[in-house]
Amino acid sequence: MKTAPRKVDQRRDLAQNGAGEKREPWPHQVQGGKYVKLLEKFAQSLRDEDSQSAHGNQKLFLDDVFLVSLLAFYNPSIHSLRTYEDFSQTTQAERHLSTRKICRSTLSDFNAIADPKRLEPLIESLRKSLSPVLSKSKPQQGTLTELLKKTIAVDGTFLPALSNVAWAVRNKNQHGTQSYRARFDVLLRVDSWLPEAIVVPEPKQSEADSAREQIKPGNLYLYDRGYVSLPLMADHYDWKEPKTPKKQAEFVIRLKGDSASKGTITLETIREQKLTREDRAAGVVRDRIVRLSSENAAKLGLQHVELREVFIEFEENGETKTLRLLTNLLDVPAKIIGELYRYRWQVELFFRWLKVYGNFSHLISQTKSGMQLNLYVAIIGIMLMYLQTGFRPSKYLFAMMSVVASGGCTLDDIMPILRERERQNEVARRSQRLRAAKKRAEKNE
Repeated sequence: MKTAPRKVDQRRDLAQNGAGEKREPWPHQVQGGKYVKLLEKFAQSLRDEDSQSAHGNQKLFLDDVFLVSLLAFYNPSIHSLRTYEDFSQTTQAERHLSTRKICRSTLSDFNAIADPKRLEPLIESLRKSLSPVLSKSKPQQGTLTELLKKTIAVDGTFLPALSNVAWAVRNKNQHGTQSYRARFDVLLRVDSWLPEAIVVPEPKQSEADSAREQIKPGNLYLYDRGYVSLPLMADHYDWKEPKTPKKQAEFVIRLKGDSASKGTITLETIREQKLTREDRAAGVVRDRIVRLSSENAAKLGLQHVELREVFIEFEENGETKTLRLLTNLLDVPAKIIGELYRYRWQVELFFRWLKVYGNFSHLISQTKSGMQLNLYVAIIGIMLMYLQTGFRPSKYLFAMMSVVASGGCTLDDIMPILRERERQNEVARRSQRLRAAKKRAEKNE
């Protein structure tokens, strides 16, 4: 994504106009300034739009809120409304902001009326810029590889919230203590680790109902047990012909219970499928074609849909357990279904990293629009780092970023380590491809 220099001198004049007091430096090292500079033209467009209309709080504009939020993403010491206010008055903030002070009360009011959608063009532009970067060094063959190109992991996570957050969820823990938590839902593309969508749901909206609104034709979605929903399954089909619905998106969903007799849906066996040696080696113990046979399924027309249930055994704490996966992928090996579902862990890792590195361990805004705005800023921050490193996201990269977040080192410090790690990974991937090619050649002899 190409950008042009913003009107920095003009913004400095705005910040210095009518104020002569000396600014103090922020007591911590401030990171992320180079990323902010990459977006100066975009930030200026936000200010220009505000100046021509009645967007936002007229004492505060979206460009300053966006830039200070982006700096907060890269600096864990800026993690609350109070620290936003304190940081905005420092010499480091003066380089980027047009205001001399962002009052926490004004910022709180701004978050309540902010329009996060105004950041979506930037997110889409960054996503397009990242596509060639994140597609490097990928194997080009194989059923699993092809499926992963369209696979999206879906899940929601909770953050602590106050009781007066209208869209928060009240729950009790095992000790009976009542707490309030606010949820946001993420759809993460597993081949690039880029969020396809981040949604703050409506009050009392279930995870499954939120996911229904995000289904797009041609994608393959991975869902955990909390998403078992007949309407959600039905929305993966085009119902123009009710008796012969056309599949428009694919899914793999984990069922509740560890046997066919347990769970919240009723399945009728159409036929059992033979397992291959590779399936059994992958832990698959049963593969059957099924039909949803409940009255509620019939109301949705799902009795006309053939699905597939795959049972996979695994060990956990010395105990053998069974994973039940329901899917509308009917023509791939059973072991592939299990391998696909394992990629759902990526969204869990994304949540963990976002809460630690992106300062989302608590809410900085009590409004949906304010939370959505800060989530978008975090996604933009992640994309900028991907562009800077040129590496595909990985568990190792996230671990190193967490070290940066804790103040153990800077991003510049870890870049040589990341480059060496990527070189080693590329060597390993090349060797793996050569071994696979040799194995195929020997098999064909």
